[in-house]
Amino acid sequence: MSRKKDILHCYSERGICLYDTVEINGIMQYIQVRGENKSAPLLLFLHGGPGGSMAGLCHIMQSEWEKNFTVVNWDQRNTCKTYLANKNNAAAIAQTGSISDYMADIDAVIDYLHTIYDFEKIILAGFSWGSLIGAEYAKTHGDRVSHYIGIGQHIHYIDGLQYSCEWLKDAAKDSASDINKIQRFLDNIPQPPEMNATFLRSLQGFSMLGAKYIAKDGRPFPLKDLLTSPFLNLSEKMSMLRSDPKLFTGTYHTLMNHDFRKNLHFDMPVLFVSGDEDFVCPNQLLERCFDDISAPFKKIAVIPKATHLCFYDQPRVFLKEITEFINITM
Repeated sequence: MSRKKDILHCYSERGICLYDTVEINGIMQYIQVRGENKSAPLLLFLHGGPGGSMAGLCHIMQSEWEKNFTVVNWDQRNTCKTYLANKNNAAAIAQTGSISDYMADIDAVIDYLHTIYDFEKIILAGFSWGSLIGAEYAKTHGDRVSHYIGIGQHIHYIDGLQYSCEWLKDAAKDSASDINKIQRFLDNIPQPPEMNATFLRSLQGFSMLGAKYIAKDGRPFPLKDLLTSPFLNLSEKMSMLRSDPKLFTGTYHTLMNHDFRKNLHFDMPVLFVSGDEDFVCPNQLLERCFDDISAPFKKIAVIPKATHLCFYDQPRVFLKEITEFINITM
């Protein structure tokens, strides 16, 4: 068997390796379902970004998950395989991306999963941007979600940037030039918030400073694994490397104007996992409102020596946290 077939179809009849593109709310959208044992709990992963599909790197970042869960990856609007399946309509799709758009999409993904699986409720895990739509869906769909896991939970975009800039200033206190760069970045955050080309470039500088002073223990992004991924063809790989912010105009508006703290009620157990070096979605914002969160069970797990990609930096610790959470709250 070739390496590609080995990875794409690694599970026997006891498990599942399913790759499908289905129509969801007028858009052809890609859904991937993988797991070693079909009787394992079903976990829907909402990727970050926007545009940060995980489907092409599941064999690198989620292989151990697939031993404990049946893992569903879904390419959201204008992302990777979904983008290429709707390329001629991408400009119109870019103007969508409201909370209600994504709530309807998640509903339809779960409806689709009901056609191939017999289950009552699903575990919902949202990462970064995906935690914004994941948390909002969980808050309002207790009839469909058994557990919610927020990974690098998004709280408020601008408040998060401001907190991280102060964190960076303290870490860079011996470098006047870097402190000046951080202050210039803060002063030039668009008001009202909007993602434009100038701000996107300044975010890249902010990220470099964050990596220099805070996120020192992160593993390098597995670029080679992305380029050789058997899950992606060449066009799909290029779409991941050249993601255009213009494809997410409506989604960025949602990201930059949403406040997690406006509704803090969950009808299901919730777990929030983050790295202690996460300056992208600093967990300190979550800690400030954690006492006000209403849920049958709630926990924050901060993983040492881990960045925003805590599940990649410290995979064993991350998996232990989420499996223990599911086991004690089932």
